[in-house]
Amino acid sequence: MRASLFLALLLPAVTGTAMADTALPTAGPKLGQQYQVILPAQPTSTKPGQIEVLDFFWYGCPHCNALEPYLESWEKSKPADVVLVRVPAILQPDWEPAARAYYVAEALGILDKSHKATFDEIHQNKDNLQTEADFERFYVKAFGVDPKRFESLYSSPAIDAKIAQANVLAARYGLMLLGVPNLAVNGKYLTGAFFGIPYPQIMPVVNYLIAQEEAAMPSAVK
Repeated sequence: MRASLFLALLLPAVTGTAMADTALPTAGPKLGQQYQVILPAQPTSTKPGQIEVLDFFWYGCPHCNALEPYLESWEKSKPADVVLVRVPAILQPDWEPAARAYYVAEALGILDKSHKATFDEIHQNKDNLQTEADFERFYVKAFGVDPKRFESLYSSPAIDAKIAQANVLAARYGLMLLGVPNLAVNGKYLTGAFFGIPYPQIMPVVNYLIAQEEAAMPSAVK
Protein backbone atom coordinates (compact mmCIF):
# COMPACT_ATOMS: atom_id res chain seq x y z
CA MET A 1 0.00 0.00 0.00
CA ARG A 2 1.36 3.43 -0.87
CA ALA A 3 2.21 5.58 2.14
CA SER A 4 -0.12 8.26 0.81
CA LEU A 5 -3.04 5.82 0.94
CA PHE A 6 -1.91 4.65 4.37
CA LEU A 7 -2.04 8.23 5.59
CA ALA A 8 -5.45 8.73 4.00
CA LEU A 9 -6.76 6.12 6.43
CA LEU A 10 -5.08 7.89 9.34
CA LEU A 11 -6.20 11.43 8.59
CA PRO A 12 -10.00 11.78 8.68
CA ALA A 13 -9.52 14.89 10.84
CA VAL A 14 -7.80 16.90 8.15
CA THR A 15 -10.76 17.08 5.80
CA GLY A 16 -14.03 18.96 5.89
CA THR A 17 -14.55 21.53 8.63
CA ALA A 18 -11.21 20.72 10.24
CA MET A 19 -9.47 22.51 7.40
CA ALA A 20 -10.89 25.81 8.66
CA ASP A 21 -9.37 25.36 12.13
CA THR A 22 -6.12 27.32 12.03
CA ALA A 23 -5.62 27.92 15.75
CA LEU A 24 -3.67 25.68 18.08
CA PRO A 25 -5.26 24.61 21.36
CA THR A 26 -4.70 27.32 23.99
CA ALA A 27 -2.57 24.93 26.04
CA GLY A 28 -0.19 24.49 23.10
CA PRO A 29 0.83 21.32 21.29
CA LYS A 30 1.04 18.16 23.36
CA LEU A 31 3.83 15.62 23.24
CA GLY A 32 2.55 12.40 21.71
CA GLN A 33 -0.48 14.12 20.17
CA GLN A 34 0.88 16.87 17.91
CA TYR A 35 4.57 15.96 17.96
CA GLN A 36 7.07 13.42 19.25
CA VAL A 37 10.60 13.60 20.58
CA ILE A 38 13.28 11.96 18.43
CA LEU A 39 15.47 9.62 20.45
CA PRO A 40 18.32 9.79 20.00
CA ALA A 41 18.47 13.33 18.66
CA GLN A 42 19.83 13.46 15.11
CA PRO A 43 22.71 15.58 13.78
CA THR A 44 21.77 18.61 11.71
CA SER A 45 23.44 20.28 8.74
CA THR A 46 23.11 23.85 10.00
CA LYS A 47 25.64 26.22 11.57
CA PRO A 48 25.71 27.07 15.29
CA GLY A 49 22.90 29.49 16.09
CA GLN A 50 20.67 28.12 13.32
CA ILE A 51 17.68 25.80 13.60
CA GLU A 52 17.07 23.18 10.93
CA VAL A 53 13.61 22.16 9.72
CA LEU A 54 13.49 19.12 7.44
CA ASP A 55 10.47 18.79 5.15
CA PHE A 56 9.96 15.15 4.16
CA PHE A 57 7.69 14.95 1.11
CA TRP A 58 6.80 13.07 -2.07
CA TYR A 59 5.47 14.89 -5.12
CA GLY A 60 2.80 12.23 -5.68
CA CYS A 61 1.41 12.46 -2.13
CA PRO A 62 -1.94 14.31 -1.91
CA HIS A 63 -1.27 15.19 1.73
CA CYS A 64 2.08 16.77 0.85
CA ASN A 65 0.30 18.73 -1.87
CA ALA A 66 -2.34 19.91 0.61
CA LEU A 67 0.29 21.03 3.13
CA GLU A 68 2.48 22.79 0.55
CA PRO A 69 0.59 26.16 0.48
CA TYR A 70 0.92 26.46 4.27
CA LEU A 71 4.58 25.45 4.16
CA GLU A 72 5.27 27.89 1.34
CA SER A 73 3.60 30.74 3.24
CA TRP A 74 5.51 29.83 6.41
CA GLU A 75 8.82 29.80 4.53
CA LYS A 76 8.33 33.44 3.52
CA SER A 77 7.92 34.57 7.12
CA LYS A 78 10.04 32.06 9.07
CA PRO A 79 12.61 33.40 11.56
CA ALA A 80 15.95 34.34 10.05
CA ASP A 81 17.76 31.72 12.14
CA VAL A 82 15.64 28.87 10.72
CA VAL A 83 16.88 26.90 7.70
CA LEU A 84 14.35 24.86 5.72
CA VAL A 85 15.74 21.74 4.04
CA ARG A 86 13.41 19.81 1.76
CA VAL A 87 13.99 16.06 1.62
CA PRO A 88 12.21 14.04 -1.08
CA ALA A 89 11.39 10.76 0.63
CA ILE A 90 11.88 7.46 -1.18
CA LEU A 91 9.67 5.08 0.79
CA GLN A 92 9.24 2.70 -2.12
CA PRO A 93 11.13 2.24 -5.39
CA ASP A 94 8.69 4.11 -7.64
CA TRP A 95 9.20 7.30 -5.58
CA GLU A 96 12.84 7.58 -6.62
CA PRO A 97 12.29 9.31 -10.01
CA ALA A 98 10.49 12.19 -8.26
CA ALA A 99 13.35 12.52 -5.78
CA ARG A 100 15.94 12.53 -8.55
CA ALA A 101 13.91 15.12 -10.47
CA TYR A 102 13.86 17.34 -7.37
CA TYR A 103 17.65 17.18 -7.08
CA VAL A 104 18.07 17.77 -10.82
CA ALA A 105 15.99 20.94 -10.43
CA GLU A 106 18.17 21.95 -7.50
CA ALA A 107 21.32 21.43 -9.55
CA LEU A 108 19.85 23.46 -12.42
CA GLY A 109 18.85 26.31 -10.09
CA ILE A 110 15.15 26.16 -11.01
CA LEU A 111 13.63 24.94 -7.73
CA ASP A 112 11.99 28.32 -7.12
CA LYS A 113 9.93 27.68 -10.26
CA SER A 114 9.74 23.91 -10.44
CA HIS A 115 8.82 22.83 -6.90
CA LYS A 116 5.26 24.13 -6.69
CA ALA A 117 4.80 23.66 -10.44
CA THR A 118 5.56 19.96 -10.08
CA PHE A 119 2.96 19.55 -7.35
CA ASP A 120 0.47 21.43 -9.52
CA GLU A 121 1.26 19.39 -12.62
CA ILE A 122 0.52 16.16 -10.78
CA HIS A 123 -2.40 17.17 -8.57
CA GLN A 124 -4.09 19.97 -10.51
CA ASN A 125 -3.29 19.06 -14.11
CA LYS A 126 -3.52 15.29 -13.43
CA ASP A 127 -0.25 14.59 -15.23
CA ASN A 128 0.92 11.34 -13.66
CA LEU A 129 4.65 12.05 -13.51
CA GLN A 130 6.28 8.78 -12.49
CA THR A 131 9.35 7.97 -14.58
CA GLU A 132 12.56 9.68 -15.60
CA ALA A 133 11.05 10.22 -19.06
CA ASP A 134 7.94 11.82 -17.53
CA PHE A 135 9.93 14.33 -15.51
CA GLU A 136 12.27 15.07 -18.38
CA ARG A 137 9.30 15.79 -20.65
CA PHE A 138 7.79 18.12 -18.04
CA TYR A 139 11.03 19.97 -17.30
CA VAL A 140 11.76 20.48 -20.98
CA LYS A 141 8.27 21.76 -21.71
CA ALA A 142 7.72 23.87 -18.58
CA PHE A 143 11.21 25.25 -17.91
CA GLY A 144 13.11 24.89 -21.16
CA VAL A 145 15.60 22.45 -19.69
CA ASP A 146 18.06 20.89 -22.14
CA PRO A 147 17.17 17.15 -22.37
CA LYS A 148 20.80 16.09 -22.48
CA ARG A 149 21.58 18.21 -19.42
CA PHE A 150 18.64 16.64 -17.55
CA GLU A 151 19.77 13.13 -18.46
CA SER A 152 23.40 13.73 -17.51
CA LEU A 153 22.40 15.07 -14.10
CA TYR A 154 19.68 12.52 -13.38
CA SER A 155 22.08 9.58 -13.02
CA SER A 156 25.16 11.55 -12.01
CA PRO A 157 27.31 10.71 -8.97
CA ALA A 158 26.24 14.01 -7.38
CA ILE A 159 22.55 13.09 -7.58
CA ASP A 160 23.32 9.53 -6.46
CA ALA A 161 24.92 11.02 -3.33
CA LYS A 162 21.86 13.19 -2.67
CA ILE A 163 19.58 10.16 -3.00
CA ALA A 164 21.75 8.16 -0.61
CA GLN A 165 21.60 10.97 1.95
CA ALA A 166 17.82 11.28 1.58
CA ASN A 167 17.52 7.55 2.28
CA VAL A 168 19.73 7.86 5.36
CA LEU A 169 17.59 10.70 6.73
CA ALA A 170 14.33 8.82 6.05
CA ALA A 171 15.68 5.84 7.97
CA ARG A 172 16.95 7.94 10.88
CA TYR A 173 13.59 9.63 11.32
CA GLY A 174 11.48 6.48 10.94
CA LEU A 175 9.71 7.58 7.79
CA MET A 176 8.90 4.01 6.73
CA LEU A 177 6.46 3.86 9.65
CA LEU A 178 5.32 7.48 9.67
CA GLY A 179 5.00 8.27 5.96
CA VAL A 180 4.82 11.80 4.57
CA PRO A 181 4.45 14.73 4.98
CA ASN A 182 6.38 15.08 8.21
CA LEU A 183 8.72 17.79 9.47
CA ALA A 184 11.71 17.38 11.77
CA VAL A 185 12.77 20.33 13.92
CA ASN A 186 16.47 20.59 14.72
CA GLY A 187 16.94 16.84 14.87
CA LYS A 188 14.90 16.65 18.09
CA TYR A 189 11.19 16.75 17.23
CA LEU A 190 8.91 15.35 14.54
CA THR A 191 5.45 16.58 13.61
CA GLY A 192 3.15 16.41 10.63
CA ALA A 193 0.43 14.41 8.97
CA PHE A 194 1.03 11.19 10.90
CA PHE A 195 -0.34 12.88 14.02
CA GLY A 196 -3.70 13.67 12.40
CA ILE A 197 -3.20 17.43 12.70
CA PRO A 198 -5.28 19.62 10.36
CA TYR A 199 -3.01 21.01 7.67
CA PRO A 200 -3.31 24.67 8.83
CA GLN A 201 -2.11 23.66 12.32
CA ILE A 202 1.06 21.84 11.29
CA MET A 203 3.22 24.91 10.77
CA PRO A 204 2.10 26.52 14.08
CA VAL A 205 3.28 23.32 15.77
CA VAL A 206 6.61 23.71 13.95
CA ASN A 207 6.81 27.31 15.20
CA TYR A 208 6.16 26.13 18.75
CA LEU A 209 9.00 23.61 18.50
CA ILE A 210 11.31 26.22 16.98
CA ALA A 211 10.56 28.51 19.93
CA GLN A 212 11.47 25.68 22.30
CA GLU A 213 14.81 25.30 20.56
CA GLU A 214 15.46 29.05 20.50
CA ALA A 215 14.78 29.26 24.22
CA ALA A 216 17.21 26.43 24.94
CA MET A 217 19.95 27.82 22.69
CA PRO A 218 23.04 29.11 24.56
CA SER A 219 23.24 32.89 24.40
CA ALA A 220 26.77 32.63 23.02
CA VAL A 221 25.49 31.24 19.71
CA LYS A 222 22.34 33.34 19.35
